[in-house]
Amino acid sequence: MSRISNLRQAHNEELEKHCKSNKVALTSVQKLLDAEKTKKLLKRNALIQQSIDKEIDNSIENENR
Repeated sequence: MSRISNLRQAHNEELEKHCKSNKVALTSVQKLLDAEKTKKLLKRNALIQQSIDKEIDNSIENENR
């Protein structure tokens, strides 16, 4: 196994352990984590798009001067 696979497996095992000790469904926690990842990606993409739009607006303003 690669190092990344080993880390993922270790994290999944640790998450499963914590879920069992707190009597929480593992699938629920995984869904929440996936939702948080998606939220962060969307936020990052929105910031990137905002930067692109700002650069385009600045270029148009500079061109019009």
